[in-house]
Amino acid sequence: MFVPPPLAPTIEAALRDVAARTPEARAAALEVLATVDTDELRARAIEAARSRLDDEAAVVRVAALVALGRLRDDASIDAILGKLERDDDPVVREVALIAAAEIGGDRALDAVTAALEDPRPEVRFQAVAAIAELSPERASGHVLERLEDDDARVRAHAASSLALLGDRPASRDALAARLDDLSAEVRAESALALATLGDDRAVPTLRRLLDDPERGLAAAEALGALSPKGAARDDLARIARAFLKPLMLKAAASAALARAGDARGVEGLRSVLKALRADGRTYAVVAIGEQRIAALVPEIVALADRPRGADPVAIAETLARFANESPEARAALERLATRDDEVGARARELLA
Repeated sequence: MFVPPPLAPTIEAALRDVAARTPEARAAALEVLATVDTDELRARAIEAARSRLDDEAAVVRVAALVALGRLRDDASIDAILGKLERDDDPVVREVALIAAAEIGGDRALDAVTAALEDPRPEVRFQAVAAIAELSPERASGHVLERLEDDDARVRAHAASSLALLGDRPASRDALAARLDDLSAEVRAESALALATLGDDRAVPTLRRLLDDPERGLAAAEALGALSPKGAARDDLARIARAFLKPLMLKAAASAALARAGDARGVEGLRSVLKALRADGRTYAVVAIGEQRIAALVPEIVALADRPRGADPVAIAETLARFANESPEARAALERLATRDDEVGARARELLA
């Protein structure tokens, strides 16, 4: 028999339900308490969250840590770090590190720095993201070291984190060295990070990733950011024209081609707009607006009257990009502005 999850309690009910019989109810109560926004309720919520840090259920301990992190309770930092050091559950340890990073301060930074050398890989994994958030100016050297970590998941996380820390020659070279990593995940994240930093050494790996079911979309977008040439464009065109590829992937490949000035991208986007299935249509609409592809304005105008699964707000925003040059686009946007809903409100805002 299906049993629905418990409804989210009110604040007063949540303060009571942190001691409820079921772990699910206790965790739901803590999720609500993490959202309080007055000083009086915040103090009571913090006390309630602290009381569940040693709950027998890991899901409740996680919820308590999340609440303390979101409530930014400096006084709880020692208790949070205690869970990082001593809790038996790996998820609890990871969330403890996240909570410490959210609270911040010297104690948290010291703990996160030490966690980068922790023998437990899940702790090192989370420490990479935590130090990037806590101290971006000091994080680069620490994160570079984790590219040599014994654990592939940690190396991959370090690669993706480096892209967020800004463009440094040392980071580029270290990421390029990881394109031959034994782990497919590390190779992929290193290539995506290099692309974010504008480094063409990512291109061969990204081309191979286009056929990866999990990373093909990200690879197409990354290639688009690098202004692909030659064989890389041909690979994107193959994806854009493929009959059995997901429409979202075809839209991303087409958008990448169009961004590079390749006419095959425009035709690819047109085919996604006209496809029977709707997945990928909103992506194509947004790409057409961002790149101001005037040749596809008639297709966007048609979608204004019959969206065929595309997001009408996205259609309105794309029409607005052409409204000053295209009477048809303006007229379609004006029709959307007569609607008595969020789409009409957005269209009227765009016309103002």
